[in-house]
Amino acid sequence: MSLRIVSLLPSATEIVCALGLRDSLVGVSHECDFPADVVGLPVLTRAKLDASRPSADIDRDVRELLAGGLGIYAIDVEALGRLKPDLIVTQDQCDVCAVSYGEVQAAVRALAHPGTTIVSLRPSRLEDVWRDVETVADAAGILDHGRTIANGLRERVARLAERTSQLPRPRLACVEWLAPLMAEGNWVPDLAAAAGAVCELAQPGAHSGWLEWQT
Repeated sequence: MSLRIVSLLPSATEIVCALGLRDSLVGVSHECDFPADVVGLPVLTRAKLDASRPSADIDRDVRELLAGGLGIYAIDVEALGRLKPDLIVTQDQCDVCAVSYGEVQAAVRALAHPGTTIVSLRPSRLEDVWRDVETVADAAGILDHGRTIANGLRERVARLAERTSQLPRPRLACVEWLAPLMAEGNWVPDLAAAAGAVCELAQPGAHSGWLEWQT
């Protein structure tokens, strides 16, 4: 019997497909749109707010939901039950970026599928992203292949960093949110450095933080 995988965030969907497991993917989040052929798979999540509104309005809606003890996203538990996944890939890095880990656990408990494995990703640095590739591969039973894919990604970034090391290093502002203003943290400064830029608004590995425009 082939593995049945559900991905609840876009980066996990890309990892699953990069590992050659697209045919095992049976469900995705409402934000998953790459690779293009994942569009049309059953969608298992939805946002509880209108993401088309201005960023200040979205921020206010998020704060109200969190203050009420509510998550930002909902899981379609019935659809998840019909899919009977062997493996669910989610995250516990950020409660406002995707379905919370606790909600995923609760959904699996409600379905009483004891054979379902949940893999939760929590990358802070770029190296953690590559390890996440290996973690998903291990859960899918293809760890050696996952190491090969991850090492290839490491080598590509290393080659890029070598090419840019002797070039002028422009100052770069990586902004995650506009109102209120937020700098991109975690692995984004690592990416900026590899691309040949100086990114001083956030420390590598630190969570994204609020900024004043004057900064």
